[in-house]
Amino acid sequence: MNILITGATGFVGSHMVDYILKYAIRPDQKVYCTKRWMEDTKNLDHINHDSFEYIDCDLLDGMSVKRAVEISKPEKVFHFAAQSFPEVSFKIPVITLQTNIIGTTHLLESIKESDYDPTIVSVSSSEVYGNPNEDEIPITETNPIRPANPYSISKVGHDLMSQYYHKAYGLKIITTRMFSHEGARRGKQFALSSFAYQIAKNEKLKGDGVVKHGNLDSVRTYNHIEDAIQAYWLCSNSDKYGEVYNIGGDYTCTVGEALDMLISKSTNNHTKELDPERVRPTDITLQIPSSEKFRNDFGWRPRKSLTHICDDLLDYWRKNI
Repeated sequence: MNILITGATGFVGSHMVDYILKYAIRPDQKVYCTKRWMEDTKNLDHINHDSFEYIDCDLLDGMSVKRAVEISKPEKVFHFAAQSFPEVSFKIPVITLQTNIIGTTHLLESIKESDYDPTIVSVSSSEVYGNPNEDEIPITETNPIRPANPYSISKVGHDLMSQYYHKAYGLKIITTRMFSHEGARRGKQFALSSFAYQIAKNEKLKGDGVVKHGNLDSVRTYNHIEDAIQAYWLCSNSDKYGEVYNIGGDYTCTVGEALDMLISKSTNNHTKELDPERVRPTDITLQIPSSEKFRNDFGWRPRKSLTHICDDLLDYWRKNI
């Protein structure tokens, strides 16, 4: 029995592939990774492993999803595939909703109709909570759901469909709501990676030193991608089916403070400039999680700090510009 990873070519999915092939693969297993036709696979181009294989699959094509399940014969499924950019979701709300809700339903329905009974790690998002009231901090799994953009609305649908398929059909689903997680390979559509990209580009090309930004007052609790991956793997080895877990790091600060840390790690001088194009029509400004439930059930603790995140982001972009 094998492992199926949707969204394997993306930021989180590619790190999951790396982790499994390095630490967790059994001799009798293969890691099957879905990808769409002509999809950019640069995050996995370094993989050279007999246990790794792509499956052509588009989550919006139910037949191709069914085929992926039949080929992979999974005992574990990590569902990372999504239109995952909140900012982009304002421009393509229909595609965002289709990908994240209909695509998730195709996957769960295909598993339900198959002969396989895998553990499914269903990756929702902390964005489902929207903007909590101050007396609701830290955010627990019982906080009200208040999505604030098309992406977070789509993730509410993803989240609820996952819970429905567990309750109605007994699928072995564990739903995660990961808070801000960063590291190498993060797309520059996200704030910290965008800042690191601009800093590295200014260093290499001797640019004007300007770092453009949106809202710097939003509060985030950052988690390193390697700690996030370990958390997902722990879920896949548990029997906590039907549970929903917040997962987040320990370091809370404003986006502006994280930008200051990145700038402090550059030998060049940089100035900050507000770019109206980077300001969302609606923003989620306060994300401080309680991961107590997950930490108590799994004994997990984040090991890496915001300093590690900043170092890894800058190192990645300095090598890839």
